[in-house]
Amino acid sequence: MIASCIAMLAMNAAALAHAPPTVAQLFQRNRYERVEVSPDGSKLAIAYRVDDGTRVTVIDRATRKPITQVDPGSRGEVGELTWLGNERLLLSANRRLAGYNVSIVEPRLYLVDLHKKHPRILADDFLGTIDGDDRHVLVSSCGNFPGGNCVRRINLLDDDEKSELLATAPKHTYLFSIDHAGTVRFALGWDKNARSRLYLRQGKGKWKLVNDSDVSHVDVIPLGIARDNRSAVLDTEQVTGTDVLERYDFATGKRTPLLHDPDSDPLTVIRSFDGRGMIGAWYGPGRPRARYFTTGVDAKWHQALNKSFPDGRVIVESASDNGNIVVVRVVSDRNPGRFYLLDRATHKLDHLFDARPDLDSKQLLPTRPFTMQARDGLTLHGFVTLPRGVSGHAPMVVIVHGGPYLIRDDWTFDPETQLLATHGYAVLHVNFRGSGGSGLDFVERGYRQWGKAMQNDVTDATRWAIKQGLADPDRICIYGASYGGYAALMGAALQPQLYRCAIGYAGVYDLARLYRWGDIHRSDYGMHYLHTVLGLDKRELAAHSPAELADRIKVPVLLAHGAMDGRVPLKYAREMRHAMRHAGHPVEYLEYSWEGHGLSRRDDIKDFYTHMLDFLHAHLAAPEKANSS
Repeated sequence: MIASCIAMLAMNAAALAHAPPTVAQLFQRNRYERVEVSPDGSKLAIAYRVDDGTRVTVIDRATRKPITQVDPGSRGEVGELTWLGNERLLLSANRRLAGYNVSIVEPRLYLVDLHKKHPRILADDFLGTIDGDDRHVLVSSCGNFPGGNCVRRINLLDDDEKSELLATAPKHTYLFSIDHAGTVRFALGWDKNARSRLYLRQGKGKWKLVNDSDVSHVDVIPLGIARDNRSAVLDTEQVTGTDVLERYDFATGKRTPLLHDPDSDPLTVIRSFDGRGMIGAWYGPGRPRARYFTTGVDAKWHQALNKSFPDGRVIVESASDNGNIVVVRVVSDRNPGRFYLLDRATHKLDHLFDARPDLDSKQLLPTRPFTMQARDGLTLHGFVTLPRGVSGHAPMVVIVHGGPYLIRDDWTFDPETQLLATHGYAVLHVNFRGSGGSGLDFVERGYRQWGKAMQNDVTDATRWAIKQGLADPDRICIYGASYGGYAALMGAALQPQLYRCAIGYAGVYDLARLYRWGDIHRSDYGMHYLHTVLGLDKRELAAHSPAELADRIKVPVLLAHGAMDGRVPLKYAREMRHAMRHAGHPVEYLEYSWEGHGLSRRDDIKDFYTHMLDFLHAHLAAPEKANSS
């Protein structure tokens, strides 16, 4: 009797160990979001979730005892978090407005004195601080509105909120780069035709044009300023091939190549341990690889940390001024983040906490990269995640990313992938032409290819998975949101023998209506985008619109949409539902009253993904012969 009870308990424990994580566990926000070390290394400012908002608590690093706390209010969302000296903290946050269920962009800039009860609220948007100066902060604001456009001004704000104008943007809607001495160096912006211009500030009020994409046909993006303020690192597109990291010398204007990868644009830069410079970059297109353009001490430390965490990617979050006390975050395909505190003087590395302590990474499944050739010979990269304990072909869900341009799927923690894989489905992602991360010409190969070459890439990747023995050819569903929702329904229309079902959230189902519905067409920039990526041929647009092809979609379809979606209005989903009903193929339909172009409310997230799992279980179940035993 006792032995049988022990055996039953062991079986229950084993079942729990392999039980898939819940929707709530996978889609919850990170409990711990940010950690910032004070300049002297004595304190940590920690941003963390409580209920539906973010709070910031400052603790003593040695004793781990709290010093003070800042609560932005109901559903507050903390953005910027930085120290201004050792006794004051700057943070920006927005809050929920009455009548809405999510945070609305109403940013406030808080200056928190650790020795005072209440923080000060500053009026402008945070831009940066000055090394060694704990009295001043750089802020930006709108100066005037020619043609209804905001022209940004950069001001130096002191303790008494006295303001000194430092620079005005050369034109409207520009992004600024500030060096460590508080000098405005670059201004970057795009015009209504999506043409970029990068300016360098020379002296008082003078701007020099460094790059005009009308002339160069490429974008040049400043990524950061070197520690000595003498140079910057630029991400420079190439007309063909992947981006190049370059050093730009402020004194001479000389540009020197630093790093280039033939298969990948730089994904993110790797910063020095004191946060004041850059030492390299992470590259794809598969599992990220660290590459360095310096052989200094910081590069060696970063390499050593990467070796210590072979299954993750190491990110330097923040550090003391001398770079000895460092917060690093390790992320992977199975972990959204694990924070560590590194003392470089003692070579000691302590675990602080996990971003999501309620999520057990051992329950999750590894994602592996793959490379394949599309039907026209173009090299494509993607990722596949296989369910646990499945031998032979598995039921598969093909997830098509949104965007579609410049967006890419990466080797990273993805809650949708893990939800499906832990419930028994293989999951396939492919970076079809038009996706980001593989150079400008790869993006442009996707222009005017909706429903054509872009769709063929997804089809080819699905067939690749079948050929590789990863997917059961009779049990494959296609799913996506936004552009991915469009691609899911187009896949069902064009490949009725390949996909057994389709799921679309917030999808565009009628291409011609993009010129009339939603917010893209309401700006010159948006209209230029539509002309570039879609064109104006009404027959072409209709021929590649799921709503016009409803009679060809005979597999089960699940549609979901947010009623407050301004980018892709609810009318798209209702039109698609009507077209399917008219064709005699009714669909399952979900409508969320308080959602926009994505899901944010916990109840809606749970409802949608529960419906998704039930839908997949109903339509990707094993054939009757396989179930007969």
